[in-house]
Amino acid sequence: MICPHSNIFLTGFMGAGKSTVGRRLAQRLGYCFADLDQLIVAREGLPIAEIFAAHGESYFRDCEAAVLTAHYGTEHTVFATGGGIVGRNENRALMKQLGQVVYLRASWPTLERRLARSSGRPLADPQQGWEKIRQLWQSRLPWYEEADLVIDTDQLTVPETVRAIISHLGLKDSAR
Repeated sequence: MICPHSNIFLTGFMGAGKSTVGRRLAQRLGYCFADLDQLIVAREGLPIAEIFAAHGESYFRDCEAAVLTAHYGTEHTVFATGGGIVGRNENRALMKQLGQVVYLRASWPTLERRLARSSGRPLADPQQGWEKIRQLWQSRLPWYEEADLVIDTDQLTVPETVRAIISHLGLKDSAR
């Protein structure tokens, strides 16, 4: 089913590659790229970790929903979403209304390896132990699986992931 809107929303857990794949996908399609986390940082004037520290996760999720809603009329954009955006029913419904939702599925070992190399993620602090992060990932899996398209990324490079999305969604690759 082709959506009336031309947007693509990349979902998945922290470390799934949403921002990296999103930038490359937008480039290949000739679309705009928007990282919802970065839009929240610009709106709030604070890094995400400071938003969480100062106002809490609920406030951050409210900002996330507001930024998503503000893009209601947007077309031809690839959105890299935050890993927790799927936690609210209204966010999942709005993304499906505005475009195609693509879940970048990665196994726990892949995510753990990637997260160990990154920093500044308030809900993924390896110092607090991996089990809590793994439980958060598992709790979100059913919501991620509601996507229009699921791409298993463990064995794919970024270019291969981009090609798979373009192919499965039947889109025109502007690089060809």
